[in-house]
Amino acid sequence: MNKPSYYPNYYSIDDVIISQERIPCRVLQNVYGLGFLDSTEKSEHLEANQQLELPLWYLLQQDERNPNFQLIVPEIFTAAYKEIYKADASYVELGKLNKFYYELGMYLCKFEAGGDLAGMLFETAQERIKGIKDMCNNVSSENLTDNKNLEYMERVLYESGSKNLKMFSDWLQEKSVNIKSTELVVNHRKRKRDAMENDDGFSQSSQRSSI
Repeated sequence: MNKPSYYPNYYSIDDVIISQERIPCRVLQNVYGLGFLDSTEKSEHLEANQQLELPLWYLLQQDERNPNFQLIVPEIFTAAYKEIYKADASYVELGKLNKFYYELGMYLCKFEAGGDLAGMLFETAQERIKGIKDMCNNVSSENLTDNKNLEYMERVLYESGSKNLKMFSDWLQEKSVNIKSTELVVNHRKRKRDAMENDDGFSQSSQRSSI
């Protein structure tokens, strides 16, 4: 699994997938010859105020001086869902809402006029990270294949945390074994030294007796 790309990255497969996400938008003016962009319409043209869905990468690239489309922030990033996240973010199935919830949200921040989306993303992540930490400590063997609760970046954090915890546990176990081995060696050498000293003492005593 590739690491998440927190900024646009031309060579990142994850970033490419995120930018392919289809986002609702509104046509601002009549656009001729592009009716095929809306699969639900048979017209050759797009009319003003018509709504359709376009890939995020196209909406990011359109000319801001003369835009043809106005992006509509998806409902899962609006104030209505903010109240749901506030109630108990840990139980929200972010993976089901959108597999790349956080990274898509970061892209959409530039289109969100109120400026609340960035704060909502931060607060949601801050609340949910506690549960991910508990999972890493207590449920390291959990299968996340069908788990819709975690989105992509959270899965990466979980897998990284579980891996590091296992490495730390293995290190502690190895250190414990090494300590025990060292103690056995020290005790063996001590007994050997005591035996040698006893032998020397017995030999000297025998020599004095013979004299």
